[in-house]
Amino acid sequence: MRLANCVTLSGKSTALLAALFLAPAVDAQRQPVNTDGAEQKVTIYRDAKGVPHVFARTSAEIMFGAGYVEAQDRLAAMELARRGATGRRAEVLGKTAIESDKTARDRQLSSAELMRMYRAIPVEHQQMIQAFVDGVNRAIAEVNADPEQKMPLEFIRWGIKPTPWSLIDYLAYIASVPNGRDSYELQNLQFLNAMTSRYGEKIGRQIFDDVVPISDPDSPTAIPKGEDLAPPRPIPVATPLPLQAGAVDLRSLRHIATVPSELPKEASRCLVVGPKKSASGHVLMMEATADGPEIHLNGGGFDSAGFSSSGWGPPFMGRGVQHGWLLTSGVAQANTIFAERLNPANRYQYWFKGAWQTMEHRIETILVKGGEPITYEVARTIHGPVVNWDAEHGVAYSHRFGLRGKELDSWVGIVEMARAKSLSDFETKGVDRVGWNLGICYGGEDGQIAFWEAGNLPKLAPGADPRLPTPGTGEYEWTGFLTPQERPHMLNPRQGYIHSWNSKATSWSMEGNDARIGATFRTWLGNQLAASNNAITLLDMREFNRKIFNAMGAQDRTQTTPAFFVPYIRAAIAASDDPEVKQAGELMLSYNGLYEDLDADHQYDNPGLTLFRAWLNVAPGIVFGKDIDNWWSKVDEGRYLRYQTSLLLRAFQGDKAGAPLVFDYFHGRDRNAVLIETIKATVGQVKPQFPGKPMTEWRMPVFWKYYDPAAKRADRPELPDDDNPSNRLSAILRIGPTMAPHNGGEGWVGLMELNPDHPALYSVVDAGGQSLFVDPRGVGNPHLSDQTMMHETNELKKIVMNPDDVRAVAASTQVLEYRPRAK
Repeated sequence: MRLANCVTLSGKSTALLAALFLAPAVDAQRQPVNTDGAEQKVTIYRDAKGVPHVFARTSAEIMFGAGYVEAQDRLAAMELARRGATGRRAEVLGKTAIESDKTARDRQLSSAELMRMYRAIPVEHQQMIQAFVDGVNRAIAEVNADPEQKMPLEFIRWGIKPTPWSLIDYLAYIASVPNGRDSYELQNLQFLNAMTSRYGEKIGRQIFDDVVPISDPDSPTAIPKGEDLAPPRPIPVATPLPLQAGAVDLRSLRHIATVPSELPKEASRCLVVGPKKSASGHVLMMEATADGPEIHLNGGGFDSAGFSSSGWGPPFMGRGVQHGWLLTSGVAQANTIFAERLNPANRYQYWFKGAWQTMEHRIETILVKGGEPITYEVARTIHGPVVNWDAEHGVAYSHRFGLRGKELDSWVGIVEMARAKSLSDFETKGVDRVGWNLGICYGGEDGQIAFWEAGNLPKLAPGADPRLPTPGTGEYEWTGFLTPQERPHMLNPRQGYIHSWNSKATSWSMEGNDARIGATFRTWLGNQLAASNNAITLLDMREFNRKIFNAMGAQDRTQTTPAFFVPYIRAAIAASDDPEVKQAGELMLSYNGLYEDLDADHQYDNPGLTLFRAWLNVAPGIVFGKDIDNWWSKVDEGRYLRYQTSLLLRAFQGDKAGAPLVFDYFHGRDRNAVLIETIKATVGQVKPQFPGKPMTEWRMPVFWKYYDPAAKRADRPELPDDDNPSNRLSAILRIGPTMAPHNGGEGWVGLMELNPDHPALYSVVDAGGQSLFVDPRGVGNPHLSDQTMMHETNELKKIVMNPDDVRAVAASTQVLEYRPRAK
């Protein structure tokens, strides 16, 4: 039979689904696209879910088609991306975008610097980048030629018209990824100063090292012990500099600039299963990450299908020529906050290597829709943009990025990862070129699996503490960067699988800044599933994804399984004579760590979840609150990864912890007594929510995801502190769903089996569908929300890649001509 264009994976018809996954597809051998006689032709096929398949002869023509289809599907999102790169989102979004615009103005590179980097990359990649811009502008020209039919409604609401992209626009966007101020030395310094003010230097440092360890030996790593092919390096040890080192006094910091709340979060995870654990003997791969459009490119060295980001162009990750590749944002020490000693007579001068240096500085005006323009001071030292001023005490804090100068190399590297014809190509042309700190997972049709900690990773000066600002006076500068051979990497691990979720790469990787890991880290379930199963199928991988979704680690990084606490809760149950404590403890231990509603009654199935979720917030307050107030949680505010649950476990583990706590937070009390107190307090907090009901009926209502804030209902609670709200125009206009039960998952999900006989990708897009286009009348397109409920129920579609299959299942075909610009 002919391959179906869209295969929906559900709990039904398992045998048929397995056959669709595992049986060789008819006429599905890999073949190059035939472009004879059509040298300037770009053919775009769209399948039944609107996913574009771009076929052409040259890489420039391919990227022209990519720019065209991405603008067709996501022009409004691309406009926000373009504005986000240059700090101009407040012009259309209003005051909610002011803080992210400030960050963008801080980090924005000059046109001259962007062009310098552009001219330094290979000519072919220059042509691809220009062609992508040309494709975007072809689509924009069509919109402006027929605005009544093709103008996205967002532009009308914003009061603007689409304008052509320039080469600089696209380069600025590429250079802005990843954006944000992902460094938390100032937050850590605030905590240290609070503790030393309260307890003095010695005890204050002890508490700081307890709560913000530079290395937790119990933290799981992406690379298992003994598998790292990089030369061994020493385990990080805290060697704190005095807070007056380099004649820079850091003891006064009390206020830091607000971290913008709407910055993208790193939600990417990968799971790669090698041939020995796979039922078919082929590598299996699974990725879940932030939302974005999908695309398949065939020609010009590409045969790649996967996920991209609105306006980025080529797939970030997906199924390639002879392989699959997956990316997770890294948490290595890739950046540093430097503390600059200011000239008392001139705040724009700072001391560096024996002389006063003058900052670059200027005043920028940020236009704000619906409000008055605001001015913002941008200043830059030799290290980077100034992100915080403490001029009263003679200090400014600047941010140095390891990525700096290699922003466009990251784009080139990701393109070459997609086009790699071998593992060697993938590593040398792709991984080694990337400047962005990434965890990169690889699987090949030949059965090899691999992992790299990629990026331009600096070597810190001896004595520097990566958790705290580094004196910027010249004595503690970076001493270079890790070479590709020195960066963590592994090939074909003995355990037979790879699992990374913004994970610490190795035991010698530093923690305390971006990396806040610990024993209870969210990879617990993926590791458990992969390690305990053999003869794994794609259907098993899909079920793994459901369970990992339901563990809620993508949405709430404080969640984990009670299994970590079993011996301590069990001992407290035995020591207590309070029947409520005993029952609550037993119910918590009966909970499997998953937010499941298997009977579909809109309540989570296990009352132990209700109690354990509450206990994870009540217990730290009791254990740590009287000594450090709410710093057990506050120190990680705004930080994506949170450590409080691992910190709590270390307190109960005592000397059995890999890094035992030094300060006595129990104050000599018996551990069982403390734990009993935390369970009693938890019962006291939860009981009023279920008046008159026995504890066995304390079942929480499921959390809901709202696509329109106005649709919120009291009986359908939203996830507290959801850092990935999904407000959709389709929901506001009531042309798409307004809410759905929250499955706990990330945006895009992709599954693949690396069988050369029938290359394909199984995926779903959380945004609702491939195209977010809504016309000026408020009418949506067929793919606006056709994947919304698929995502919530963990169903996937099939994206075929063989050219014959693509043509056979095409719902539409469009042919464009592209004439590259004359040099």
